Amino acid sequence: MITIKEIANMLNVSTTTVSNVIHGKTKEVSPANVKRIQKVLKEYDYMPNINARNLASNRSRIIGMVVKVSGKENPFKDQFFGELLGAVEERVRSQGYNLMVYALSDVQQVQKFILSWNMDGLVTCGFVEGEIAYLQERYKKPIVIIDDYDTDGLDHCINIRLEDKKAAYEMTKYVISCGHKEIAFLADNNKNLDHQRFLGYCQAMDEAGLVGGKENFLKICPGNRREQDNLEELYKRSFAYTAIICSSDYYASMLLNAFQDRGRRVPDEISITGFDDVGYASLVRPALTTIRQDIQRKGKVAVEMLIKMLRGTTGEVETLVVLPTQLIIRDSVRNLNE
Repeated sequence: MITIKEIANMLNVSTTTVSNVIHGKTKEVSPANVKRIQKVLKEYDYMPNINARNLASNRSRIIGMVVKVSGKENPFKDQFFGELLGAVEERVRSQGYNLMVYALSDVQQVQKFILSWNMDGLVTCGFVEGEIAYLQERYKKPIVIIDDYDTDGLDHCINIRLEDKKAAYEMTKYVISCGHKEIAFLADNNKNLDHQRFLGYCQAMDEAGLVGGKENFLKICPGNRREQDNLEELYKRSFAYTAIICSSDYYASMLLNAFQDRGRRVPDEISITGFDDVGYASLVRPALTTIRQDIQRKGKVAVEMLIKMLRGTTGEVETLVVLPTQLIIRDSVRNLNE
């Protein structure tokens, strides 16, 4: 590849003049030289050496997105993560940065990833119970955290989350209003945001004088060799309930398919609800009653906050952003009062 110095020697101009044209700083360059330099750049398909420029400025122009997963489960099978990743990537690129994505099951794996690439900042999702604090001890640059509840007060961090407890409370209240009394809550863990959603479920059940609590917490175990055994167990346990509140549309859809494959009709025999309102929530049959969150907005806000931190303008923003949700009523909950 031709270099700036070679172009300068070829045209008998300074390397500064060539560099100014490359980066659009043409006010102090004569129109004739701009035209000559641009002609050579086009002729040789010149591309700026981003690595050299970043090395000189001690910045990589790389933002990392780190997604914590359970076991060997591929998080991007869930459309929620796909939509979130797409929103983050688009916003990162529009700000002149590049995005690197890493999915891991052990927080200790992330240290080599972030330090090897000298990342300017991080967006994290899915971390629980002290993992961000562990990460921050080893990475002193800005972090924006999506959906974490134990990071308040940490330096150089901004939290983006939902009204998770309130949303699950409203969903459970709606299911109760449809005449259901035996209601379970399903998730793959009882930590972090799923714990907040579980608390919302428990609050609504307690207020209605119904039995919630841990005895009615159903655990789903996707992505391992026991997945089908787990679904069979959940199917058998489902006969104790008339409705199941799921922590995501992904799990609600898995449950819906597993039950209907085994002959149990939804919602005639059991009602199922989701959370997120991803694209397929309205495509499955019956269409899912769910909680809508603006996933695109969540990703964009996360990047915008991170860019402000990188530019030193965090005084203009809150360190905690709580985004709203909306109850979406479709066809997966039977009204027992009718």
